[in-house]
Amino acid sequence: MNHFSRAFLIVFITSFTALAQYNPENFSAMKWRLVGPHRAGRVTTVAGIPGQPSIYYFGTPGGGVWKTSDGGRTWKPIFDDAQVPSIGAVVVAPSNPNIVYVGTGEQLEGNGIYKSIDAGATWTNVGLTDVHHISSIVVDPRDPNVVLVGTYNFSFPDPQRGVFKTPDGGKTWSKVFFKDDKTSIADMCAAPDDPRVIYAASFALQFDPNNRRGAAEAQIFKSTDEGATWQQVSETGLPANPRGRIGVTVARGTNGKRVYAIMSQGFFRSDDGGATWQQSTKDPRVLGSGYFSRTYADPNNGDLVYVVQTSTYRSTDGGKTFQAWKGEPSGEDDHVLWIDPTDSQRILMGTDQGAVITLNSGGTWTEWFNQPTGEMYHVTTDNQFPYRVYAAQQDSGSVAVLSRSDFGIITYRDWFSTGAFESGRIVPDTTNPNLVFAVGWYGSVLRLDRTTGQLATVFAPGAKYRYTWETPLMRSPHDPKTMYLGTQYVMRTTDDGENWQEMSPDLTTTDPAKPGNGVIQVIAPSAAKSGELWVGTSIGLVQLTRDNGATWNVVTPAELPANSSITLIEASPNDGDTAYVVAAGRNDLHPYIYRTRDAGKTWQKTVNGLPDNAIARVVREDPQRKGLLYGGTEKAVYVSYDGGDHWQSLQFNLPTVSVRDLHVHGDDLVAATYGRSLWVLDDISPLRQTGSEIASAQLFKPSTAVRTRWDNHPDTPLPPETPHGDNPPDGVIIYYYLKSAPKEISLEIRDDRGNVVRRFSDKAEPYDPRPKNVPALSTSAGLNRFVWNLQWPHPDALAFSFRGLPLDYIEYTLPDHAVAGNTPVNQPPGPFVVPGTYEVILTVDGKTYRQPLTVALDPRVKTSAADLQAQTDLARMIDDWMNISYRAYNDVTKLRATLDELRRSDKFESKEVLVTLDKDLGELQDGFGAINRDITRFVTMVQSGDARPAKSIIENVAPSCIALKNNLAHLRILNQEKLASLNTMLRQSRLALIPIPTIPNDPKCTN
Repeated sequence: MNHFSRAFLIVFITSFTALAQYNPENFSAMKWRLVGPHRAGRVTTVAGIPGQPSIYYFGTPGGGVWKTSDGGRTWKPIFDDAQVPSIGAVVVAPSNPNIVYVGTGEQLEGNGIYKSIDAGATWTNVGLTDVHHISSIVVDPRDPNVVLVGTYNFSFPDPQRGVFKTPDGGKTWSKVFFKDDKTSIADMCAAPDDPRVIYAASFALQFDPNNRRGAAEAQIFKSTDEGATWQQVSETGLPANPRGRIGVTVARGTNGKRVYAIMSQGFFRSDDGGATWQQSTKDPRVLGSGYFSRTYADPNNGDLVYVVQTSTYRSTDGGKTFQAWKGEPSGEDDHVLWIDPTDSQRILMGTDQGAVITLNSGGTWTEWFNQPTGEMYHVTTDNQFPYRVYAAQQDSGSVAVLSRSDFGIITYRDWFSTGAFESGRIVPDTTNPNLVFAVGWYGSVLRLDRTTGQLATVFAPGAKYRYTWETPLMRSPHDPKTMYLGTQYVMRTTDDGENWQEMSPDLTTTDPAKPGNGVIQVIAPSAAKSGELWVGTSIGLVQLTRDNGATWNVVTPAELPANSSITLIEASPNDGDTAYVVAAGRNDLHPYIYRTRDAGKTWQKTVNGLPDNAIARVVREDPQRKGLLYGGTEKAVYVSYDGGDHWQSLQFNLPTVSVRDLHVHGDDLVAATYGRSLWVLDDISPLRQTGSEIASAQLFKPSTAVRTRWDNHPDTPLPPETPHGDNPPDGVIIYYYLKSAPKEISLEIRDDRGNVVRRFSDKAEPYDPRPKNVPALSTSAGLNRFVWNLQWPHPDALAFSFRGLPLDYIEYTLPDHAVAGNTPVNQPPGPFVVPGTYEVILTVDGKTYRQPLTVALDPRVKTSAADLQAQTDLARMIDDWMNISYRAYNDVTKLRATLDELRRSDKFESKEVLVTLDKDLGELQDGFGAINRDITRFVTMVQSGDARPAKSIIENVAPSCIALKNNLAHLRILNQEKLASLNTMLRQSRLALIPIPTIPNDPKCTN
């Protein structure tokens, strides 16, 4: 048994007795990575600053608050520290733009009002924490401390509905309007020329247990004393209820008299402060709904009014006629506007596709492909390298995005649309990477052929079949040609969609004599047991077949609440008897997760550690470690080590957001969020290897490292502000755990012969003002993450310009790794190690820990092992030449500086000796510099791709090695003759001798 095998056996045996214990705080070195795409999701509220065209804000239903300071070129999240993702209203105080109010709660629950006094840099909760949904905020234009807040709850009765007011910036609040616990405030606005006049639109849902949306009674209320008292306006001229959701706006210059209102029956106008109304247009497009119903008057022209709908319509005659002003053929769904009162041409709009800005009254708009706020549904991956992440995006379609780009950052060029419906499941073909199947409109199944870009419909449900918003489509883990589709039946195809058959009865009923009335929402084929299929329905039934559909059994958890629906089932990939059911109750925020270990005979509720007010969305079991679970709720992501009995946070740096789905791909965990796009937790090895014992230190076995080129982009780099997702770390992630901070720590990488490839430590290197790309080891207690780039040490290169002139700074001629914050200072890099087996050795205060490391070749590369070894050998040989020439150049430079100092001192009379010697040394210095410069170019060419070195490179670099040998020989002669003679003269003059440099050994040249 060799040394490497012996070491691995020791660590294997001991690893089960001394393993680090998982703790979210101690494991914070693990980081979620935003993949993207930067394709925006729905916006709920927008705000700007009068007269400042570069600063804007927007809020989202599940992705927090965002701000731009460059006119929409880039947007940044500014509310993540508040840990409240759902935003109903954002308002900038008109009298002080540094004061910003945020009302939380829209799609998800919030916890009241937040305030910033530094333009969004920091936030403080200033009350109404029991108010969970806020529709509108009005701030007095003269006093930023006077604030009115409109609240709502469209789901169930709530005593915290109505209008609240604070006179002191949130220190105290009073409820100034409350009709009853069913009446919400859908919209509220102040008259632009009289802030005492406030209009509010109420919305009272009539609850119907069989129809969650129900009918709505809506009214308009008015206050003339800034919210202190309210009166319902006259209904004269208004249609009878139900009017749906009402939106109101007030025209400037009318002292609050002209009011526009949009409702389900159309667009209405009052010119007497709500005493009378008239429908000003019969345009059939200009209608309200429970989803839209917002209207906005231009702050400088009372006749100019906007209505947002699937398109935005504009009237220039006070609402009599409307023209389509902004929209897309498929309907982008516009929602909210902010119009600059100092320049009406400057408008910020919030749509289903993000926030966009116009400076010319809608002539042109900024883009929305710079906001990673997508609301993503179910996520899956393919088996390519690099793998793609597939997910449907609410309101925008679907995306297949690379988990890593060949160009350093993940941008628009790295993803494509699959053609799926916005909530549709996506199933990539496991045998043909160009085929992708997905659920389309109306429960259909589509097939994308990427070779042609065409979408073909391979299943249309027809009148017989029922389907749902998130129609399930799953591929068999045992047969790549078999897929399952959910209607009220399980539909199966065994020929990639060419033919479909019913493989089950109606699974939405337990009585075959009675028709069901629900749909299948979940299909979960078991990877552990062939022929096993779990099904969950919208009416709360769980059904199981273990014989490929021949028989079905109802195995619904007995404790499942009434009126629940099954939203997800995870069939354990490790045990055919184990499954996890996630359910949701109607108007119920509690998490419901159930586990069976006996194929559905008994179930246990497993929510210990999860918050009581966050719906559970997903559970996935790790395919390599039974009982290791990953879970997502409406607010966060979690991990369990005991099959769900106890949950702990896995949030780390992931923003607070609804985690709708999780997927384990190899050693990565992929998350689909509903408001912050797609994320990857790279290398979950520490989670898999963590135990219950507390160790003083632990080195985790790294995942197999794939040797890739981190950035192959050959052209001028993209601007740093280009919207992008992040590539994985450049190299292999090495995790180690420290119970406490050590006195000394080092890390070595050795090859299979025991040779040290790289060595790192916690000791600082000699000071270099240039930024370094070689990290130092962290000594922090807890989990630490270190990334080795799979390279031998970089050679020492002198700084020269593109045209070969020496420089005293670094000039980046090539765009290698030209990614902001990730460009290495040392160019060229060291050679890649060849694929094979290596050993990682961690030494902590004298104690050694070892783990094997496998380096694999990028599977797309077909270069032979021999050719890769030849490439590495040549590169290392040239690197040695570079190091020799670099050292010789610097030694000669120092020697010339010493001679110059002696010449200027006037202590030595034989100046001509110094001049002659300096001339000889100058020629050598130039020679060493030119050699270093030239072979730097050659070694860069050698390593430009994974290929055997070109014969021309080998032939043309050889003269540089010969020249280096000759220069070293010349330097030896100078040492032995002229420098020795000079030192004799200096000794006779009783002056300090010149240090004679040590000459490196001759380099080994190519044959």
